[in-house]
Amino acid sequence: MNEKNSYWYQLKDDFMDFLREKGYSKSSFTHYRGQMDFLIRYANALGYTEYAPEIGQGFLASEARLREWNPATFRFKTTVIRRLDEYINGRGYTFARLRIFYQCPECFESELDAFLQTLRDEGYKEITIRQYRVQLVKMLRSFSGNGIASLGDVNADCVQQAFGESANKAIFATYARRFFAYLVEQGITAADYSGILPAVRYPQRAPSVYTYEEVEKLLSCVDHSTPMGKRDYTVLLLAVRLGMRASDIRLLRFQDVDFNKKKISYVQFKTGVPQTLSLLPEIERALQDYIESGRPETDEPYIFLTYRKTQLSRSAVSLIADKYFKQAEIDPGDRHHGSHSLRMTFASELVAKDVPFEVVSRLL
Repeated sequence: MNEKNSYWYQLKDDFMDFLREKGYSKSSFTHYRGQMDFLIRYANALGYTEYAPEIGQGFLASEARLREWNPATFRFKTTVIRRLDEYINGRGYTFARLRIFYQCPECFESELDAFLQTLRDEGYKEITIRQYRVQLVKMLRSFSGNGIASLGDVNADCVQQAFGESANKAIFATYARRFFAYLVEQGITAADYSGILPAVRYPQRAPSVYTYEEVEKLLSCVDHSTPMGKRDYTVLLLAVRLGMRASDIRLLRFQDVDFNKKKISYVQFKTGVPQTLSLLPEIERALQDYIESGRPETDEPYIFLTYRKTQLSRSAVSLIADKYFKQAEIDPGDRHHGSHSLRMTFASELVAKDVPFEVVSRLL
């Protein structure tokens, strides 16, 4: 990730934490993240390196056509920009004050940077490395607040206190164990103090799966007469008929689909492992229908696009699934109702047909 993009995505992450502190719900984060992605694309396209209120107003001006096409969406965009401006400049929450919460104490910075570099060398994605940094900075700030000025001075008490202060103890323990293993290996600390942390496990939920009837009801409620409906129907088919992850659906390119050989071949975003799937007739028809009479005309390499002719956001595929679950009036009960539940339904159907578990695992 280049330095320019690093700034913008750090801004987005910090803004999300600001909203979390203000009590916003998880569903709100999803919508705010999506609008921040649009803002980042706008800023990068115009070469902006840092945010200013004028950039936010320029972004809204570029989206002004939504006033008539979808006034509710435009009003929400306006709210997002207003909240972002408040975060940076207003109501006592200055940009500098909030970002300092995620600044590593100087006395620990070199060791933290060296550790994060080892993750890069091992092939970790930048999004994962950012998660490590955010969680570890919180721990290191706790150490600093308790008078620890060197990682060589860390003791069991300060580790236990940082653990007690963490909002998500399972995540804290996971990142702390990896960090302390590195510190011990490098001879920076005398002992792996993460060993004192208790095992924290979340209750295991049963996979969210849906019946054949529910899946057919979901698919049947999609309006095939509109460009968006053609796109959404194909997206849903890829999830429930082939078990594709949301990330791989949104990143699917024309070069990944071979209509002659009836194959879909791509490198999985999450694992980096190549995958080849059969292009089922049902999916082939839906893809061709969307490409020929639904997809906007553009040189964009990705198949599935927004009405702006831009790539789908990271949350778009799950939002599409959630939209049609509600539209079909399917009662999810305590089940999830995003794209991952369709992937789990695909696996469940294979198991029910006596497909060997090893084969199902490989497909997933």
